[in-house]
Amino acid sequence: MTKTFVLALAVGAAAAAAAQEPAALPAAAAIRPAAGAITRTPRIAVIDMGLISGKSALGKAYAAKIEALEKQIQAEGTKKQAELSKFDAAIKALQEELEKQGSVLSAEAADKKRQDITRKARERQAYLEDGQQELQRMKERAENEAAGYNNEFQVKIKPHIEAVAKERNVDILLSSQMALTVNREFDISADVIARADADKTALARPAAPRPAAPAAPAPAASPSPTPNQ
Repeated sequence: MTKTFVLALAVGAAAAAAAQEPAALPAAAAIRPAAGAITRTPRIAVIDMGLISGKSALGKAYAAKIEALEKQIQAEGTKKQAELSKFDAAIKALQEELEKQGSVLSAEAADKKRQDITRKARERQAYLEDGQQELQRMKERAENEAAGYNNEFQVKIKPHIEAVAKERNVDILLSSQMALTVNREFDISADVIARADADKTALARPAAPRPAAPAAPAPAASPSPTPNQ
């Protein structure tokens, strides 16, 4: 009697579980791909834009333009620093004259010397502030131009990237910055550089129209290089 009850309980539990679970799909339906679905494994490649911009002739040309902008700012900063040094030398000379001649100068003459020192110091401060503002404006213009050069480079290099990806039958192209490790066999950067360098007209022809680069907000810090105060 006990055995019969246990067997009946087991059968009843199995039937209840079967009633709660959904019916299994036929094996053929489970593996059948949806209509139009891609069944092959996608081909993936990697590209290093930093390498392309640094090694390609096109990238080097734009890098030279950006470097020229930086040198203009540095040259202007050096020029203004030299002018500040002249102000400092003139102020120091006036101070030394006042110290040496203070005992023999009349009160009126000594007061005039002190006024000259104050005036020269104010001129120096005004020149310093004007120079910092001018350098800041130069820096902002250079940043906008550099952003424009970068956009032009992206526009001109894109057709070469697309052509190499098409030749290699690439389905998915990833940036090297997104990959933790890369097998160099999947890196198409060298092919893009070779193709871009072979296009001798890329440097001469204008890039396709690009959106204007937004004005860079003025940073709170002083521009670099900044004349010493």
